[in-house]
Amino acid sequence: MSRILLLVAVSIVMSSQKEVVIKNEKCRTCNFLVSTFDEGLKKTARHHFAGGDTAWEEKNLGKYKTSETRLIEVLEGVCKKSSLPNIDKFTGISELEFKCASQLEKHEETIEEYYYNQQQNNMSIWLCVEQLKLCCPGGHFGKNCEECPGLKEGADACFGKGACHGDGSRDGSGKCKCEAGYTGNLCRHCDNEYFEESKTEKGVVCKQCHEGCLGICSSEGSKGCSKCKNGWAMIEGEGCQDVNECSNHSACTKDHEVCVNTIGSYQCDCEEGYKKDDEGKCQLDVEGLKAATEQKNAEIEDENDDEEDEDYDETKDEL
Repeated sequence: MSRILLLVAVSIVMSSQKEVVIKNEKCRTCNFLVSTFDEGLKKTARHHFAGGDTAWEEKNLGKYKTSETRLIEVLEGVCKKSSLPNIDKFTGISELEFKCASQLEKHEETIEEYYYNQQQNNMSIWLCVEQLKLCCPGGHFGKNCEECPGLKEGADACFGKGACHGDGSRDGSGKCKCEAGYTGNLCRHCDNEYFEESKTEKGVVCKQCHEGCLGICSSEGSKGCSKCKNGWAMIEGEGCQDVNECSNHSACTKDHEVCVNTIGSYQCDCEEGYKKDDEGKCQLDVEGLKAATEQKNAEIEDENDDEEDEDYDETKDEL
């Protein structure tokens, strides 16, 4: 039986190129092997038995489940990208099929043991975590598969608000990289411009402050702001409100400029029929006026054509 596995592995290796090592590739490659193996098991589950005799099928399916014939069929698709409907989670691994075939060859006896005696177990956990020790269970990291921060407290890794470095691999530091809005070693605090909406032993929920707030806030909306950003003013009973810089008529003073208020700021645009040159001055837009005139003339011409068509139809009806 070992000879069959060896021949399949060698045929894949011979068609591949030099191995390139990348971080955590052995764990991900093992899971790729498992995914293609599982896919083969699914495709061959009832491959040779499709009759109506249930008792006969159960008897023979039991034999076929761990038969050498089925294993050969399964191995035909192992370590091949084409065996999977989607390989997105395995992107970034150079020479994936080659590395997978190398694992298949190196651990052929262990894979045979799974096929013949361990199919009741999850193959990814049994093979990649427990036997080959290439991966860790979710929420664990490092050589000894230590728990990520948060698990001891009964919460998710990094209290559900960050990524544990090395999660699921035999690599990494276990440090939390927090999502936007969260901070701290365990991602249990709200970052600047976020406020704490709720908090339990298993984590905190942070929400973003109002866009007019500067730094911290205590609650949702403009009234929750402690301070206001530039372009906003603190109004009693209303909180941070947008300042209309265009109201004092001193914001845009160049020839042919008009002031346009924006949220938290303003901008100086040109009057209709003008556009800014390389120096930022508003100059007469000759080309734009010409194009606008042509467009207007075309619209008028279309309207006239429509009216002529209507007159023709009315005359035709009268005749």
